[in-house]
Amino acid sequence: MSTLEQDLAHLNFEYLMLARECARSNPLEAAWRFGVDPEQIGEIAGYSLERIRELSDIARAVVTLIPLYTSQNVSLASHTALLTPVKKHKMEG
Repeated sequence: MSTLEQDLAHLNFEYLMLARECARSNPLEAAWRFGVDPEQIGEIAGYSLERIRELSDIARAVVTLIPLYTSQNVSLASHTALLTPVKKHKMEG
């Protein structure tokens, strides 16, 4: 495993652990902070350590980055607070 893959796996693991603990303690906050649909919070709260390790090793980032630009009249904090999670649509066919 390359250094980049190891770093991504470590970041993914830490992020998923934080998401799980937040989902267990405050589901609504977890949905907002991690940009996850409220329906998925129960699933995340139930992740085992083995499942988190498995998901962490996919060699892709599970963290979503926020945009670094905003309009001149809106602070980055305000812009971020107003962002809503993107709904995933099931493909028909």
